[in-house]
Amino acid sequence: MGEIHNTPEGAESLRDISARRRVMIGRNITLSAGVVYGLSRAFYYVTTPQGSLSEAQNIITANGMALGFWGALWALAAVYCVADMVNRHTRHGLSAIVGLAFCWGVGYLLIWVFSGFEDPSLISTAVGWLTPAALVFGLLLKVTALQDIIRRREAP
Repeated sequence: MGEIHNTPEGAESLRDISARRRVMIGRNITLSAGVVYGLSRAFYYVTTPQGSLSEAQNIITANGMALGFWGALWALAAVYCVADMVNRHTRHGLSAIVGLAFCWGVGYLLIWVFSGFEDPSLISTAVGWLTPAALVFGLLLKVTALQDIIRRREAP
């Protein structure tokens, strides 16, 4: 039985694109998502009024005094993602995103532990930060490994 291709006539299918180009496209999509996510987090922290924070957010942000600091860190992570796209890297921007998400996840986890395991929403929020951080970290390892494999194959 023959395969059905849904690509318009004259268009390349994904299989026709070289591995190097697919890695680059995937990297840029992932870094673009990192830019959007970093900027959305930065915007949230910069525009959130101190009085509207949860108890855990108050602890992590020093009663809201460090909201600007966290906003700046997220914005810097977004800038690193853009720089990685320009410089054809992957490690710096996504590492910054993963590191910040990991910090927030660990922060919520520690608050849950030190509050006597009483608030189940804290562990849920910790998992909500740590799981995407782990997923992006795994993707980061895979993409950088693929880039290294491709470079070795193309080396003279």
